[in-house]
Amino acid sequence: MAQKRNGKTSKMPKLFECATDETAQKTRVNRRALMQLALGGMASGLVGHKAFAQAPSLAFASSSVDKMPPINGVYDWRALPPTPLALEAESGGLPVDTGMVPAQGKAQLYYASAGEGVPVMMLHDGLANSNYMGDLARALLRARCRVIVVDMRGHGRSTMGALPLGYDLLADDVLTVMAFLHLRRVALVGWGDGAVQALDVGMRHPSSVSRIFAFAPWSTPDGLLSRVEDIPAYKSFMERTRQEYRQLSSTPHRFGDMEAAVQAMRGRQPNWTDADLMRVTAPLWVAAADHDGVVGRVQAEHMAATVEGAGLLVLPNTSHFAFLQNPQLFTLAVESFLGGR
Repeated sequence: MAQKRNGKTSKMPKLFECATDETAQKTRVNRRALMQLALGGMASGLVGHKAFAQAPSLAFASSSVDKMPPINGVYDWRALPPTPLALEAESGGLPVDTGMVPAQGKAQLYYASAGEGVPVMMLHDGLANSNYMGDLARALLRARCRVIVVDMRGHGRSTMGALPLGYDLLADDVLTVMAFLHLRRVALVGWGDGAVQALDVGMRHPSSVSRIFAFAPWSTPDGLLSRVEDIPAYKSFMERTRQEYRQLSSTPHRFGDMEAAVQAMRGRQPNWTDADLMRVTAPLWVAAADHDGVVGRVQAEHMAATVEGAGLLVLPNTSHFAFLQNPQLFTLAVESFLGGR
């Protein structure tokens, strides 16, 4: 795996520097296995590696491809893997701080935080909730980081408040949670709308961001592909998130309103120019999936080419749910980026 800098390709930076020697050694073993996986040694690269022992196969709920079970922990790119456990449900024995933060427009923002070390905040896609970032959060906990997951306003356990949903407002929400937790700077890992949110923070509050890993972002509404409801995995995602909203939200009957607010926001925002993108000064990797039917890759490539020193990463055999479909590879990418110079 390599990153693009000023038109040149360089080797991936050092592994995450928060790790202990023992943890780093284990990560190096995992890295060798993952490199074989990423470069095409799909079957042979996994044989004999304990880190990729066969995960328990899920029972087939139907014959559709989006229900296919994993092989050695890796799902087909057309599948929608299960939603991970919430961070507070499993944190490796570490204490988890959870709470609600008052935000603009009388919204209440849910957060969960655990660990010590470099603070990393994870931001999820629209319609989802912070549970989706749970496995990545646990991996970063093992790398000796402080992890923070947040439910976007109007999503999960957070409330919408009285203000219309917008990326500038969501970026301000990040600063609100940081101030509540007494954090001066954080690294941001965003997915979909969360990636746009992270980039908005980087543009408008550059001194508050140490690094940005943006997976599946877009810079104008044209970056979103049409008719995502025709994608089986995304259709299943929409059905699942509706059920999760009913379980998590204090207003379980308002999912339709939240969905409409997300679609309205996506229809008119963001509208970033190259000059806007160049306001991002934090180290940036823009990541895309090679089978993402939700977000086009053209704008991701343009972002990486426009922001000085940014890297471009295309994850193979994955879709908009890459961090669930191939969590080992996705985690390696995030850890390598966070540990880079």
